Amino acid sequence: MIPAAIPFSPFKVTSFSGDTILYRDVSETHLPLAVVSGPGMDAETGDLDGDGDLDIVIANEYQPNKILLNNGLGIFTDGTPGRLPQKNLDSEDIGIADMDRDKDLDIVFATEDHAVHELYFNNGNAVYRDKSSILPNSIANSVLAVDVNNDSLPDLIFGNAGASDTPAQNFVLVNNGDTTFSDETAVRLPQVLDITQDIKLGDIDGDGDSDMVVGNEDGNKIHINNGSGIFTDETSARLPLTGTEETRKVTLCDIDADGDLDIFFANVAFRPNRLRQDRLLLNNGSGVFTDVTSANIPFDNEHTTEGIFVDIDYDGDPDLITTNIFINRPVKVFANNGSGVFEEVTQLVLPPGVLGEGIGIKAGDFNGDNLLDLYIVNRGQQDRLLLRNDTAKTIGLNQLGSEVPGKFSLSQNYPNPFNPSTKIRFELSESSFAELEIYDAKGKLTENLLGRQLTAGSYEVNWNAEAQPSGVYFYRFKAGVFSETRKMILIK
Repeated sequence: MIPAAIPFSPFKVTSFSGDTILYRDVSETHLPLAVVSGPGMDAETGDLDGDGDLDIVIANEYQPNKILLNNGLGIFTDGTPGRLPQKNLDSEDIGIADMDRDKDLDIVFATEDHAVHELYFNNGNAVYRDKSSILPNSIANSVLAVDVNNDSLPDLIFGNAGASDTPAQNFVLVNNGDTTFSDETAVRLPQVLDITQDIKLGDIDGDGDSDMVVGNEDGNKIHINNGSGIFTDETSARLPLTGTEETRKVTLCDIDADGDLDIFFANVAFRPNRLRQDRLLLNNGSGVFTDVTSANIPFDNEHTTEGIFVDIDYDGDPDLITTNIFINRPVKVFANNGSGVFEEVTQLVLPPGVLGEGIGIKAGDFNGDNLLDLYIVNRGQQDRLLLRNDTAKTIGLNQLGSEVPGKFSLSQNYPNPFNPSTKIRFELSESSFAELEIYDAKGKLTENLLGRQLTAGSYEVNWNAEAQPSGVYFYRFKAGVFSETRKMILIK
């Protein structure tokens, strides 16, 4: 429930020629505006109807929830009628997973005030049947559909509160594999009472299993997994506490490239004596965290409802995007210098006027161009869909057709010799994390052209070497176990 009312290397987009804005707002033409202007509280994405593109599920507060179906080009229509049962409940959060083992995506909604959760099983064509009666009820602001006990079945974790905003026990419901769930809270969770807003799982201590980070209104928690899905509260030994933190969302990400998961807490101040400042905590590799907020992220007095990490400038590190509340508050973008230090660059990335009552944000390739777009959930104002601009104009990457190559390969650049730009082609026989780096004749890294996950296909990257001196250069391409280096010559 929402109540009413340090310098570093330049951000790469500043060097782009032409229009540097990376996203365009297509909300007016690509969204059913009447459907996405309600009291949205959360959105999740997934291929609900099995047609190969990302659809969207919206949880609404005191209004029926909605489904948006994608036509494959990022244009959405209201897919709710005849597909999703309509109930007027206080829906707060969404979990999506194949919970009944029939190879399609089912949906669970966590409900707060009405304390009646919704569970719907998909028939394969995004038509849902109501199975809500099999769930125990609670006052919940969050739900997570994830395998807790290592049996490859998605279980359910509910983040709960008590009546009148008092603490309560969170739940773990284990999937029995027969469309039913068993409450195993007593044996799997520490018996602590919280007012929970969000829960995330990730291997924070480096032992190969998923631990639990709990975002609360009354003090965040860390619960460590014993490897079998049984969690122990180790907050005091691992998490520096402030006593002034009211967290809405938890995000886990390796923001400083040291191979472990760090924590971002999106914070608000709806309760008395809370501070709005978000928090950033770095992991020492063993799941013990240090608060680096004051040094690594700008001071921000917004009520931040969610933060996600996306490599928006394609320099190989995750950048931060936040949504903020209340009315007509901005979405903000913060660039990472590669070491987990962030600087606001919103005006370089987003078009003007991306305002709203932001309650959440999701990144996904909605229009099939292999770039991550943004969907912004607004509470009581129109949601926003931002599509990433054409790759050739921004990062110099083009996909050449949709045919899947038979093997990984790297071609000789052309033209060669060149002045001042040249094109480099490569092929991926399967989806892979692809890297393309430029080195000078002495072996010094000159530029990182690419570092991102790509789907199978043939690609072409343009390198503009106008700022580089004449000479011999080498370009190295890596994808999966494939690696190859070739030579090129710049003549000015």
